[in-house]
Amino acid sequence: MATKVRVEIEPITPVLGAIVGGIDLREQLDQDTAEQLKAALLKHGALFFRGQDLTKAQSTAFLKNFGRLTLDPYSANLEKGVSEDEAVRDYETFNDNAKATQFWHVDSSHGTAPASFLSLRALILPESGGGDTCWGSMQAAYDALSEPIRDMIDGMEALHSDWRTYPLMDKSYLDMLNKGLCNVHPIVRVHPQTGRKALLVNPLWTEKIVGVSEIESSNILNMLYTHASQPEFTMRWRWRLNDLVFWDNRAFQHYAVRDYHGRRTLEKGILEGERPYGPHT
Repeated sequence: MATKVRVEIEPITPVLGAIVGGIDLREQLDQDTAEQLKAALLKHGALFFRGQDLTKAQSTAFLKNFGRLTLDPYSANLEKGVSEDEAVRDYETFNDNAKATQFWHVDSSHGTAPASFLSLRALILPESGGGDTCWGSMQAAYDALSEPIRDMIDGMEALHSDWRTYPLMDKSYLDMLNKGLCNVHPIVRVHPQTGRKALLVNPLWTEKIVGVSEIESSNILNMLYTHASQPEFTMRWRWRLNDLVFWDNRAFQHYAVRDYHGRRTLEKGILEGERPYGPHT
């Protein structure tokens, strides 16, 4: 039976993040509670739940309140077909095999339809170092750009591909990848639910801007990367065991801090998204 609860929301920064209290994700959510969480997610970008000791089935049931589960488009297993009940998976990294995560990025932006929402839950944390994760608001970053820059990039598009990832990954991972995946997306995307504009470029997946010279592309992208990673648009989360974060991948980037030694295992869930569209689409 669905349990109705009083959701407690504590904002972390003015532009990003909120800690959610008064809720046990092991219980099935009633519709009103799910709607409260979705509204909070669209407002704050990332919701953090402390101490959620869940089974895979309970994680799956929670995520199904907000969409359809899928695999990362980078996974070769996507072509084989995986049921929703198999989609919540553990991802283990060590300091020496986590190089690809030390870039700000939006998950699966090189896919045709990047993920809408994602979750991570801390299962095993490093013996030393933090293994923290940072998030950044691409909406706040876009809003803070000057009007001439916003006007310039509103109609631009960029190619997203796996151009940077291969040299950063262990050989043991390469056979599990859907190689050669690439897509062109608007540099500025419009959120399909809120209508807000957000930057859709990131140094992990964005290869180049379409229709401009290499020098122009490099300089514009580097300016946007530097701008979007300013502390005013970001926050850093110090993991505890069984912490769960649920965030909006369509408007918020993240960065895994590679400052640890030992195992770091996070449970990950991915919800299907839609093809991004820009202001002039």
